Amino acid sequence: MALNRSKPDHVVHLADIPALLDSLVHQPAGEPVPASDRIKFEVEIARSGRATMNEMDHIGKRSVLSCPDCGGVMWELDENHLLRYRCHVGHAYTGELMSLAVDESLRRALASALRALDERTALVHKLEQQAKASGRNDLAQSWVRRGQEFEREAKIISDAIGRLDYLAGQAAAAE
Repeated sequence: MALNRSKPDHVVHLADIPALLDSLVHQPAGEPVPASDRIKFEVEIARSGRATMNEMDHIGKRSVLSCPDCGGVMWELDENHLLRYRCHVGHAYTGELMSLAVDESLRRALASALRALDERTALVHKLEQQAKASGRNDLAQSWVRRGQEFEREAKIISDAIGRLDYLAGQAAAAE
């Protein structure tokens, strides 16, 4: 991913990194480049975990996405065609990492929904047994129908999780 985003001065295999670093530390340093006010501000956000929404509005535009970590508002920051996201409490993501975080958040939500549907199905089966035991067959049949519907709903969610996992695997293989 990084090679697609920048033009690195050096690209070496892992085993060659020590030699490259040794070579680089013996070269003269370039002129210092002062950090921009924006970078200083972002470092302060990361350090303190706080910025006001008005302050954040000065460095980016509010996004329709929420922070995967805290659920707060995210700001889109576009610098040199590198899309980034940051919330006002300090969480930050590149566009690619935000995509992964949103996928993971979706997967957790679907898993939670599946668990709730499984619990609901288990409950209606228990209620069906209770209705049968008390001779209330019409009520028992009503619980059977609801349980079948809940099982269909759970299958839809389960299939969605499987599809999400498949797509994540495809994306990982493409990198």
